[in-house]
Amino acid sequence: MNEKQNLHTHSLFCDGKNSLEEMVKEAITQDFTSIGFSSHAYTAFPFDECGIKSKEEEKLYLDTLSSLKEKYRGIIKIYRGIELESRDAFSLSPLTPSSLDYSIGSVHYFWKGDKSWPVDFTSKHFLEAKEAFGSFKSLINSYWEEVIRFMDVSDYSILGHIDLVTKFVEKEHWDFESYSWYKEGAEAVVEEAKKRGKIIEVNTGAISRGYRTTPYPSSFILDMIKEKKVPITITTDCHDKTYLSYGMEEAKEMLREKGFKEYMLLGDKGFYPISLGD
Repeated sequence: MNEKQNLHTHSLFCDGKNSLEEMVKEAITQDFTSIGFSSHAYTAFPFDECGIKSKEEEKLYLDTLSSLKEKYRGIIKIYRGIELESRDAFSLSPLTPSSLDYSIGSVHYFWKGDKSWPVDFTSKHFLEAKEAFGSFKSLINSYWEEVIRFMDVSDYSILGHIDLVTKFVEKEHWDFESYSWYKEGAEAVVEEAKKRGKIIEVNTGAISRGYRTTPYPSSFILDMIKEKKVPITITTDCHDKTYLSYGMEEAKEMLREKGFKEYMLLGDKGFYPISLGD
């Protein structure tokens, strides 16, 4: 059986455009064998416009997934996940609820003390953060440090869009990826992912939304991941059912060309490797 899965998906429970069931039906139409949902977790931060809005809503999200899992049993497998933010209003180290099948850990904010700026909202916000930190180097090194800190304190499964700081690079013609300090920071994150047993996602979301022409992570980071033998998975970070499988086959071809042999899927007993094929 040709297994087809996407574990990074969003719905109306957070900042997605479709209901959970609409996403499930689209996954069936597109011949997925399984789908995982990863709504942005509730953080209680007043500036968080993307996350689930309350603990009650979070419970409803998980309960709805459980109901859909039963309704579509034997047709498609549904996994209950969440996308954790590196900080929330309750704790600096959000842990994965034991009731989940998996989780994604992501950093969407630059932090300086108790002040924050969104990493991927607009290039204007990004540049405001740069001004506050004084340089791209200081800003992005703070991001790498936050990614590593989050890995150290949280038991999430998948490291989300590892180099989200590059979302606006192509359109704004920023060149910070070429600097040695940037590459050293990226390598430190990959090393920590290996140490902590994280899976790194290859994420096509910024392509479908018109920001990038290649997936996260950038090519040279993928080379580091391959060299250090860190496991990967392939996702579309889907916020619209239309793009549920967007770019997945192209990503697989790119990975094969780089010499990757396998990627990870989630099953009922946990993650397992599957061949990328020839």
